[in-house]
Amino acid sequence: MRIKIVIIALFVMIGCNQSEATVPTVSQSKVTAITTAIEKVSPGVVSIYRNQEIAQINRWTGRLKSLKPIQSSGSGFIISKDGYILTNAHNIVTEFSDPSLSITNIKIDVVLPGGNHYAASIVGVDSRSDVALLKIEGKDFEHCEFGDSDTAIVGEWVVALGNPKSLFAAANYQPIASAGIISAINADFGIDSGSGRLMNDMIQTDASLNSGNSGGPLVDANGRVLGINTFVRNDSENLGFAIPINYAKKIGEELKLKGFVDRRFSFGVNATPYRYGVNGEIGLYINSIDYDNSGDNKALYKGDIIIGVEGYQIQSYEQLQLVLANRDTRPGDTIKLRIQRENEIKIVNLVLGKE
Repeated sequence: MRIKIVIIALFVMIGCNQSEATVPTVSQSKVTAITTAIEKVSPGVVSIYRNQEIAQINRWTGRLKSLKPIQSSGSGFIISKDGYILTNAHNIVTEFSDPSLSITNIKIDVVLPGGNHYAASIVGVDSRSDVALLKIEGKDFEHCEFGDSDTAIVGEWVVALGNPKSLFAAANYQPIASAGIISAINADFGIDSGSGRLMNDMIQTDASLNSGNSGGPLVDANGRVLGINTFVRNDSENLGFAIPINYAKKIGEELKLKGFVDRRFSFGVNATPYRYGVNGEIGLYINSIDYDNSGDNKALYKGDIIIGVEGYQIQSYEQLQLVLANRDTRPGDTIKLRIQRENEIKIVNLVLGKE
């Protein structure tokens, strides 16, 4: 019996010693892929504060009356060492449905981790994609690294960083982080009827997003940006959406080059609604074609009936324009048309020209 008691005591002592020995290991385990990703990307995440002066035009006198300025906060992230910043367009400019309201002045204050303030200039704003490009003066800024949003998969860990509820300043000027997974990809919501914002191919995440997170980065476990956090579903919990970075990067490059995104294109064809077939379906009958158009429409002929574009059935020119707007097409893009030619269905390519 005494021997059993001695053996049990030895096991207890060994177990206690092993528990003490594992304490440093538990402490070290606090460093994970998520914490490493946050540490890597945080220096490039910024807080954005906007002051936008508003004036109302008197429709009788034409005079401007100053109204109370709009102040708001959001997020962004530095993408180059010379101070270019990506964010959401709605963080920079408010669109008004009332034509009597106009913007007279916009001031953008950017706060970096650590608390340094910079006045930012607006390089370009594209409301359709909800992407804006800013610039702060300086050099050797720490900046975020782009990932590849085309390789994003459902279930992978992601982190959202930014300035939700203006808590950036309250947290010693460090970005606020929330973690989750990608819960869906290629989420399509079409074009928002109120703002005209295109909301297709979005990355859906359950990482917590709040007011002020807009414009901040959604990063993968390697600390690379996969998207720009943009909006949440108000009728749900933990359903946030981000613009894929591959698309946002393309918009940013256009804004840097031109200051705006040129979506003006032409088909070089004149077409009108037309009933065809035994069931009286409606398509677009091509009346004439300008083969000198800057695009390539040589695969089309007068008398062709356009019945579909990019896999969608169309019955009017307005529907065709809507499909192309949903795809955010530009001059030089190739689109697939489904046409009827002499009772035969064909698929032809059309390269859009400049308007």
